[in-house]
Amino acid sequence: MSEKISPISPADSASNWEELFECALLERDPVAREQRVQNAKDAIMDRIEDSFDTASGQESRLLLAALNTISELQRVVKDDDLRRPGPAQTFGHPA
Repeated sequence: MSEKISPISPADSASNWEELFECALLERDPVAREQRVQNAKDAIMDRIEDSFDTASGQESRLLLAALNTISELQRVVKDDDLRRPGPAQTFGHPA
């Protein structure tokens, strides 16, 4: 059973985007993972917006890499969901 995922305020999310990103990557429960991925993506975008003029080159690259990783994770999960057989495919052809 997965723990309840609490919403994080935008002010908090931008400052702890790395923690949210890590939680999204490690989540095994598909339902919880979807929410964690969205939380991480939102936090990364908030941090990008908050630090647009002040971020170092290294932080900017790190944020972009994290955002790309989250996008790729969403794509892979979506592809897996599309390939997963539904009930009709699992139990044969309908009569």
